Amino acid sequence: MTELTEFVERQSRQVLMALGYVLLILFGLIDHLADGLGFEPFYAIPAALVTWFGTRRAGVAAACTGGIVWGLANGVFSGEETNLGPTLWTLLWEFGLLFSIVFLVDAIKRSRRFMAATARTDPLTGLATRTCFEELARNELGRTKRYGRPFTLIVLRFGPPDGEQTVGPGSLRDIMPAAAEAIRPQLRETDLFARIDEFTLAALLPETAHDPSKAVVQKMLGLLAAVQRGRRWQLRFGVGAVTYETAPESTDEMMRRGVKLADSASRVGGGAVKYETCRGAGAAAG
Repeated sequence: MTELTEFVERQSRQVLMALGYVLLILFGLIDHLADGLGFEPFYAIPAALVTWFGTRRAGVAAACTGGIVWGLANGVFSGEETNLGPTLWTLLWEFGLLFSIVFLVDAIKRSRRFMAATARTDPLTGLATRTCFEELARNELGRTKRYGRPFTLIVLRFGPPDGEQTVGPGSLRDIMPAAAEAIRPQLRETDLFARIDEFTLAALLPETAHDPSKAVVQKMLGLLAAVQRGRRWQLRFGVGAVTYETAPESTDEMMRRGVKLADSASRVGGGAVKYETCRGAGAAAG
């Protein structure tokens, strides 16, 4: 079963859709030769295949083709069938079955796409989720290993000054979309920006060394201070910034170091920042 799945995944959509039409013709031949076998439900398989790997419109076309092939195989259009009444009803049933399968498969496909998009996008902020962030960060780690280009991870941790769930005229939950909205336009298109847990944001800046990352952090601090003043929030937050001149062993190691720095900075409060630069196995505080 695993080998079959891998084989299917290696094929292009066009090949798989063409396979659906080949199956339609094959089933029609078998249906014609095996008269009275009750082959009608089998036509749903290629219609579902074309819909899954193509579009709903392609699936409807396959369903129409399947109904026509069934009619040809059973003599509906050739005049071979003398008692057309029941056969025409069966043809209508066949079309109904095929169209139902197409719309059902299309609904399942759309649902899967929505769930996949939800898993990659945080609904509160519109940023990437931690899962998506770490997946993309692995690519950056690979580039650093191959080309030796530095990158910087910036982690921002938020919390109220007294441990309560309010920060002034609003809830602690209001911070995340406001912070994301302020910071996101200031980052480059190549930068990764995500919400990695309830009150933590992270940005990964490719090809960004220690000194340039400091300028980015200062800009973030200014933006967050402006948001805080504008909304009259009393807010504690800290920033941890780690520049990697050589790639860490894993994204887990990278995230642990960044979150640890941000935690330490947030305990200081007042928008404190903790910097590190990692060269090989070591780290230099900044």
